[in-house]
Amino acid sequence: MAILNRFLYLLKLLEELVELGAFLNTPLGTAGVFCLLSYQALILMGCDAVDGAILASTATLTLYCMVNRPVD
Repeated sequence: MAILNRFLYLLKLLEELVELGAFLNTPLGTAGVFCLLSYQALILMGCDAVDGAILASTATLTLYCMVNRPVD
């Protein structure tokens, strides 16, 4: 019975990972990942934490607006 419980737990974990992957493929999820990665890159380049957060948020907002702009 313990093996079945572990297998059920594994299946639930896989289902949640698929849902996370589906969310990350949306424009909002992509923008969130971009924000986190750009923030980390700015910190590694030597920016202060506050400046890095502001720059990463600005770059993410620009990317999000470019991806979601209306088509003429």
